[in-house]
Amino acid sequence: MPAKPLLIHIITRLEPGGSSRNVIDSCAAQVTDYDVVLLAGPHKDSGSLLKLLPPEVNYIEMKNLQREISPIRDFRALLELRKEIAALEPEIVHTHTSKAGALGRLAAAMANLRSKKRAVIIHTPHGHLLYGYYGPLKTFIFTLAEKFLSKFTDYFIALTPGEMRESAAAGIGKSRQWTVVHSGVDFKPPAAPGHKRDLDIAGDEIAVGTVARLEPVKGVEYFIRAAALLLKRLPTVKLKFVVIGGGELETKLRNLAGSLGIREFVLFTGFRTDAAAILPALDIYTQPSLNEAMGRAPLEAQAQGLPAVVTRVCGLPDIIKEGETGFSVEPGNADALAVALEKLILSADLRTKMGAAAKAWALGKDEAGFLKFGPESMNRQLKNFYAGIMAGRKY
Repeated sequence: MPAKPLLIHIITRLEPGGSSRNVIDSCAAQVTDYDVVLLAGPHKDSGSLLKLLPPEVNYIEMKNLQREISPIRDFRALLELRKEIAALEPEIVHTHTSKAGALGRLAAAMANLRSKKRAVIIHTPHGHLLYGYYGPLKTFIFTLAEKFLSKFTDYFIALTPGEMRESAAAGIGKSRQWTVVHSGVDFKPPAAPGHKRDLDIAGDEIAVGTVARLEPVKGVEYFIRAAALLLKRLPTVKLKFVVIGGGELETKLRNLAGSLGIREFVLFTGFRTDAAAILPALDIYTQPSLNEAMGRAPLEAQAQGLPAVVTRVCGLPDIIKEGETGFSVEPGNADALAVALEKLILSADLRTKMGAAAKAWALGKDEAGFLKFGPESMNRQLKNFYAGIMAGRKY
């Protein structure tokens, strides 16, 4: 029996989040066609994800690979990665996220220089850094770095058409190098769906919520400011605003709610491993991010029949149907967010209509009969993409 081609995935670290789950699901699905190796840096929460890997996947921890910038450790990580890639001689090296994407692509290019068998280098950024994260100078530097790294990249995979368009327009790779393969979302219904009473929300309160890491790029500040505007504009409507997630800004956001005089109307749940199970307790979902490659939580919310209000950034407009399953608004604009949410708050019929359309949209099937946003569809597309590369086909 001929040996299977060798495929290496590289990600900075395995932590709770869409990019890590994407990589784990991909590795698990690809073992039938490839010898799969996963390289990742250490992380305290990686154990739970590693349990999802089949034993056929060879996991190797890169002790110096980390998210934080450290010239010495980054150089050591580069050498570690080059050594592993050179020793394994893979057909494909597929990097994920920015730090692993930078070091992994450079390491693969270095290994290719001395190898008789050149590996194809693919990079999935899982979003871009073109806005929303840093100031102008740092953004400029990161963009220059990505343009440089694109010289060592054969193919790019975006999660959404929006991410692909914006990245290519910024000069990161050529349009012909890009393709779109969404991140697979597990739409398995929660074993114990949440109810309003579980969160101490009254049955007659309209609950508007978001799921996010509490960091600046998620834009939760604008959700809280929009909540204050809505409470002022709609004094007779019973409202509750729910923030599901934890992070560095939690204290600051709690204080913001207090300073706006709405502390009693905003519920902070903290980090929840069962965030998807809480969604049925909501009436409306919102994602106020300043940048978002795709947005798994808005899709999970729509799959559970919630209309979604998202910001017009990167890939978020691609995962709703404007005016049918939700609305998109300008980012960083609390008033625009409040206006869109108000439409849904004031009309139960509109919530019901959009919620039903949202569920049908999120749970729609692809041409192969898989859920179009599910992991099976993602893995089918990746399998076809890899097969095309192995056959020498140009994309």
